[in-house]
Amino acid sequence: MRVPPFERYGPLLHGFGFALMGMIIGAAIYHALFQTQFDHLVNLKSELEQKLDQHENDLKQLNQFRDKHTVIKSIQIKFEENASGRTAGSLDEPTKGRLRESLKADLNVFIGSSIYDIDREAKLARQLLTGKVYNDGSKRYVVEMKTVLVVDNVLQVWVKVSVSNID
Repeated sequence: MRVPPFERYGPLLHGFGFALMGMIIGAAIYHALFQTQFDHLVNLKSELEQKLDQHENDLKQLNQFRDKHTVIKSIQIKFEENASGRTAGSLDEPTKGRLRESLKADLNVFIGSSIYDIDREAKLARQLLTGKVYNDGSKRYVVEMKTVLVVDNVLQVWVKVSVSNID
């Protein structure tokens, strides 16, 4: 039985190896690009769903308080950003949305109250919410209210969020 000489297949095997390596690297790069675009799409979808829910709730509340001009009609939560332009703990959009909904549920008692009594009620809300902990999976978010402002019957609240892991 004779064994064929493999020396003449060497360049062919090298070429096949390079082609296979190129396919694997190309597939990895394509998958990384696809994953990045998919993450961006999921964040955009989450942000748009939050905006839609907020606009629907605002419309419902504005219709409810249509004839009252001196009451708080809606609540807007804004996250304070660092000097680098990123929110504390670099929160992603779905997490921001869940925190925003929890904070709105806690601040919902202000809707329908007089804008002239906001100074007393804002101090109460600040005392209640400063240092409040919200759990989300394996992370804890500590919320600190920075500024409360009423403009055009909209209660705007700026909050600072610190992130810590649950031990």
